[in-house]
Amino acid sequence: MSKLKVYYGWAKIGNVRKKRSLSVMFENEVQGCRSDRGQRCLQTIQDTVFERYQTEEEEMDARQQNRIFTEYCLFLDEKPIKGSLEKCLQINNEADRNHVSKAMRNRIEEALRKSFLLANPGYKDPNGQLTLNFE
Repeated sequence: MSKLKVYYGWAKIGNVRKKRSLSVMFENEVQGCRSDRGQRCLQTIQDTVFERYQTEEEEMDARQQNRIFTEYCLFLDEKPIKGSLEKCLQINNEADRNHVSKAMRNRIEEALRKSFLLANPGYKDPNGQLTLNFE
């Protein structure tokens, strides 16, 4: 039996999607997701930047779903991110903490940052203070 994948990328903006977001797509079944139809669906939803295999715990959750993909989004222009690419990547990094090694999380973060900055050459992080760090 083949392992299920997780796809990280940036959501494509169009008639349905109006907001910029980080898109994380989890496969729920191998046959539907890896078919031509499943891959076309994935390509219309997001610009995939990074792929990894799911852990056993993530696969157990996927087997209970009735869709071929499960998507999680982090919207860049909404709270608590407020337009900050670094905050968005930090939240995604913390969400993967229980399932992905630190080295893999850093690779994912770097690939997402590089892709976003190539697609948005004039991007600047917001100047305001977003959080208080008491470290």
